[in-house]
Amino acid sequence: MGKLVGLIPAAGKGMRARPYTSLVPKGMLQIDGRPNLERIICQMRDDLGIEEIYMTVGYLSAVIKEYFADGSRFGVQLHYIDNTELDKGLAWSILLAGRDLTSPCCVMLSDECYIGSNHAELLNFPYEKGLATCSVMSADDTRMIKNNYSVIKEGNQAYRLFEKPQVVKNNLLGLGTFILTPDFFPRLAQAFAQSEKNYVEFVSFIDSLCGYEPGVLCFEMKGTYVNINDRDSLNLAQYFERKKTFEKNKISLLLYSEGVEKHIGFTINRYRRNLAIHEIFVVLPHDNTIADKVILSGAHVILCPPKITLYGEKMCYALDRLPGDIFVLAEAEYTFPEHDIKKLLEYLKEADMVVGTRTTRQLIEQGSDMRGMVRIANIALAKLIELFWWQHEVRISDVGCTFRAMWRSCYGDIRDQLQGRGPELLAEMTVELLNDRKRMIEIPVNYYNRSEAMNKKYRNRNTFLRILCMLGRKRLNIASPSTRGGFLKE
Repeated sequence: MGKLVGLIPAAGKGMRARPYTSLVPKGMLQIDGRPNLERIICQMRDDLGIEEIYMTVGYLSAVIKEYFADGSRFGVQLHYIDNTELDKGLAWSILLAGRDLTSPCCVMLSDECYIGSNHAELLNFPYEKGLATCSVMSADDTRMIKNNYSVIKEGNQAYRLFEKPQVVKNNLLGLGTFILTPDFFPRLAQAFAQSEKNYVEFVSFIDSLCGYEPGVLCFEMKGTYVNINDRDSLNLAQYFERKKTFEKNKISLLLYSEGVEKHIGFTINRYRRNLAIHEIFVVLPHDNTIADKVILSGAHVILCPPKITLYGEKMCYALDRLPGDIFVLAEAEYTFPEHDIKKLLEYLKEADMVVGTRTTRQLIEQGSDMRGMVRIANIALAKLIELFWWQHEVRISDVGCTFRAMWRSCYGDIRDQLQGRGPELLAEMTVELLNDRKRMIEIPVNYYNRSEAMNKKYRNRNTFLRILCMLGRKRLNIASPSTRGGFLKE
């Protein structure tokens, strides 16, 4: 069989995924830190040996072209075909890209995510014996089939395809992976020429070919599949991808220190009990008395320059130098227990950042000053974020909790927007995640009131005002046209 080429229709507006697609095409929404289009291109390259890919672009095409360029960075050769008639639908995008091809092509839709699939087995499938090959997967949720298409088949032969069927006759979910032969495209061009509305429904057209020799073949796909068309499906794809390889990620724990904590050795040894943590780092001010203790305890020192003295600038300085795929943040005085890290990491499979909340009374150590006015102030500022960013459907109750876990890729996406030099950085992280349409989950954690140095420096009215002013500035900026790329990772 001849070598396959790739065909990716990525011209659509992605209306069902708004507002996530307001600034980027749907195929550029990120799954585990990289655009789904990149995943598809790499899958074509690695599983199918495809070296040449034809991509139809239209809506916000400059975003795609700037990111992928000629494809050489990804080990393929990319050809762009501009679609200026988006109302003609998917079939028109496929025809534009494939009408001059002289060898079979594999079509994969830009909004479909495959995890652990058997695409590589397509190379041994007799696709050249049919005009087209569709793909199906067994599904136990009939709603998925009703939202895609269904297939009636016997063996490798497809007999009927039904676009968005009202009645589901089997458990076969039609997928957006197709192999099309060169003979397919003249027939599709003829269908457009004969159409009174100048529109051809793609699945229905393939169904019409089932009655002509050599007909339509059907390949059974395995693995996990998600059609990314809204917030929930995007989150689901993130979860499946992260869960698959979560144990392979390297986790770095960063402890914030004022440089005077006498019990730093105790803290490091306690956190070392958590075997998920690969390395422990302590960020220290230039003038400190505990660097030797940190090193003797087996942790790494991140020493800040003399000019870097406040919480926010020290944390960013350290995070910029932190290795690992996942960052866990805590404090040097063992303010948060080691066993709660497990809770952060479990929820991180479903989120970009997981933040602890210290406002659950039952988990706050007796005598802690995370009560009274301090607790009220944190809750009040959290509710202000909910008010200012209500359209993001955020629910938070604590703006100042250091204890959190986040993906390195997530931090990289918001790094340029972080300007807070002081304790307002923590609330600013939340705001920028919301601005970037990322997912944050807040969970209750145990809280021990032990960080005397931090309390003395930051538990005051000035911190409240700094956070309040930061929220005001960020909210005013949101009212202006944004130039950021949403899910696009530079």
